[in-house]
Amino acid sequence: MNRRKFLQLSGATLGAVALSSQLSSSFAQDAAAEVATPVDDVADVDNLNPALEEALGINFDALEASDLVHINAPTIAESGANVPLEIMVDVPPSDLKAIHAFVDRNPLPHIFSVSFGPILDQSYFTTRIRIAETAPIRVIAETNDGKYLLASAVTRVTVGGCG
Repeated sequence: MNRRKFLQLSGATLGAVALSSQLSSSFAQDAAAEVATPVDDVADVDNLNPALEEALGINFDALEASDLVHINAPTIAESGANVPLEIMVDVPPSDLKAIHAFVDRNPLPHIFSVSFGPILDQSYFTTRIRIAETAPIRVIAETNDGKYLLASAVTRVTVGGCG
């Protein structure tokens, strides 16, 4: 290979690398913008309220948004049939009565309720849930003093899991 051919190939390679890094950063920005779906954009409180009334005897306005409740769920789920959910509550287990989970847009929004008793030593729960479509997952920590602490996270579903 002569010097001229080497320089041409090197220049073409460097140009391709520079172009691909610009394209990949552009795609990454687009993907990040797509993933960050605000809760209010996909909320369906009208569907959620009857489930809250039935399960807890309250409506959405009685819930108190709190940073004591943490949800770890994927931002995108390829299938809504099997979505991992991890819940941590920064409240002493002796003060925690129950954890409740709801998904606004599911046909049956109330997913589960777990009661806590005096034998538990941590306020933590993990499971897998079904999600019909892109919607907020609502986790409510019910305390022994009657407070309902709320955390919400949106999971974007590409294939629905509820029929």
